[in-house]
Amino acid sequence: MRRRRRVLALLFIFSAFFTPLGFFYFTIANESRSRYSDDSEENNGGYQTMEVSEPPETIHVDFKKFSEDECSNFPPNMTRDYPECESKMRWIRNGWKTHHCYAENYVDGSECSFRYYLSQVESYCPLMEKNTHKKSLAKISPSIRRLLPIFDTIPNYMKTRINRLWKKWKEGAHEVMEKYSDSMSNRKKLNVLVFVGFLANEKTLKLAKKSDHGGPLGELLQWSDLLATLSIIGHHLEVSTDKDSLRSVVNKYMSRGPCQYVNGSRQQLDIIFTDIMGLNILRQQHRQFLMNNRCRIRLLDSFGTHTEFTNKSYFLKNKRDLSGPISQRNPWGGHGLDLRQHWTFYPHSDDNTFLGFVVDTEGVNSEEKQKRSYPSALVYGKEMYMWDNAQKPIRILKKFVNIYATVADLKEFERREDNGSSIFNDVQNHGFLNSDEISALLDETNIFFGLGFPLEGPAPLEAMAHGAVFINAKFKEPKSRKNYRFLAEKPTLREVMDQPKSVHGKIGEPHVITVDIDDEEALEAAIKRAIQLKPKPFVPFEFSPAGMLLRVALLLEKQEICDKIAVSKRWPPVDQMRIFRTVNPEDSCEIACHSQNLLCEPSYFPIINSSPLLTREFSCPSTSADASPLAPFNCTVQSSASLFSCASRPPPLSDIIRICPCRDYIPQQHAICTKCL
Repeated sequence: MRRRRRVLALLFIFSAFFTPLGFFYFTIANESRSRYSDDSEENNGGYQTMEVSEPPETIHVDFKKFSEDECSNFPPNMTRDYPECESKMRWIRNGWKTHHCYAENYVDGSECSFRYYLSQVESYCPLMEKNTHKKSLAKISPSIRRLLPIFDTIPNYMKTRINRLWKKWKEGAHEVMEKYSDSMSNRKKLNVLVFVGFLANEKTLKLAKKSDHGGPLGELLQWSDLLATLSIIGHHLEVSTDKDSLRSVVNKYMSRGPCQYVNGSRQQLDIIFTDIMGLNILRQQHRQFLMNNRCRIRLLDSFGTHTEFTNKSYFLKNKRDLSGPISQRNPWGGHGLDLRQHWTFYPHSDDNTFLGFVVDTEGVNSEEKQKRSYPSALVYGKEMYMWDNAQKPIRILKKFVNIYATVADLKEFERREDNGSSIFNDVQNHGFLNSDEISALLDETNIFFGLGFPLEGPAPLEAMAHGAVFINAKFKEPKSRKNYRFLAEKPTLREVMDQPKSVHGKIGEPHVITVDIDDEEALEAAIKRAIQLKPKPFVPFEFSPAGMLLRVALLLEKQEICDKIAVSKRWPPVDQMRIFRTVNPEDSCEIACHSQNLLCEPSYFPIINSSPLLTREFSCPSTSADASPLAPFNCTVQSSASLFSCASRPPPLSDIIRICPCRDYIPQQHAICTKCL
């Protein structure tokens, strides 16, 4: 009897422990099958629900079927299509014994093994036959489980946003595979390091902590969307938010050999996403690693960088002309990167690469606006200083609508005895709101009202996604580093005409009305017009999950900074290039290309930087060279490749005519040309 009781007790303990555990694993497994349940469809369509470790493949290499002469015989187009093949062959003949990884890739000292390695393991030389060396491919992977291991290391706001939008991300993954399956398939699986540098300084900056109480969210928002994107498009991620974990990743990759692949498995880092603070940490603590991987850096750079500021020596020589009376410093510039390595929040500079973000449409309710009897406006400005000098436009706004605000520090302001302001009379201030609460409030709003600051942020696009009209504050004179304190040390000469410039110009009525908010008559007309308009919710494709997935996947696969690329293999394709000259004094190449409804393409500058081309365009008797951001111009070629610039403008009264390389773009997807897919 006693033995029977012991057996029953053990059975009870066993079932109590393993039944919930089994239910947990069933739930997790079911989550990955809930949307993509057909395994064959996942495999054929480039999907996988989680990252799996692929077993090492068995590779059979037979060099005997080729003679040494065949292995040494290159096609006539080799120099044109494979510009580094010859130099790589010279190196490997002497250097293949410097590391055992070459032998692991079947290099044995024969000419055929050299050719095999440089054509089928690496891609420097033309293939001798169909590529038989399998490499890991990136597959669309819309399961949040791939990101769960990093959730303990990122701020609460980032976890909340990733979770909140995951349904939209999965829908975007499905959409992008349906519409762009050719572009999203057969992509190399890359090793990507994501080092969020400003979080490594969290003890000092406390940005993550402030984000829970109304602090700045733009950087956290973009990092969240980048992590979701990289995970879904199927790359291998190494994520670091502190200096110790960064050191571990750096040591791992520094200890590996020089071979890019061993048995088909990628050995080296391909891309390093970081920010300016992260780049400084790499420079200070891991200098050799940074030198080895400098071309792999992709710098999250909200406002963008112009060539005058990334080239340190040029800035120092010209800092007086490049600055205003507020400051002549360049604390965020001087990194010497290719301008395309700066990835921005908005597509505000053709020189830089547009990374972007995803507009939060979770909870959008387009029906609600039809039920309200009295119009309302939500004011863009969540801290008190953003309302400075806004008494007049707010007074006018009160005449026509109910006003909502989300000012987090209003109570602190009201405690001051000398504030003497009635600007918040009849304004319903909700204080700090989370994403769900903001979404609900925007569904009750007809107008999203800009006060002129922040200059750039996600909120206007989120308001448009809820069907609100954005009243965009236009400035009497452009704001730039030469006259505006907020921009005084930013590494850009951009002139901001309104708030935010990146939205205005690309989107107009019924979604955006741009007006001088200090002009009473014009503002009243704009408010009345906004009340009449009833726009449908709108999100530009490049700010949707599908748009961001497509853009980042193509940029990582196609944009090449490290290696010499044959003209025939460049991306965007060279046959999409169109050449124009600037027409007006002080025009940049951006202005020249935009006037043709095109974009300036910086990767084309080396192609047009040609004395014969300038001679043909300008009937030059001879040409000279100059290290100038304006070159090539007139009869002058560019002598410094680091100074090519789409954005640079000639000084007033000069006779400089720039020669500009342009390309087209997909509507609502500026980073991609029509034949780039």
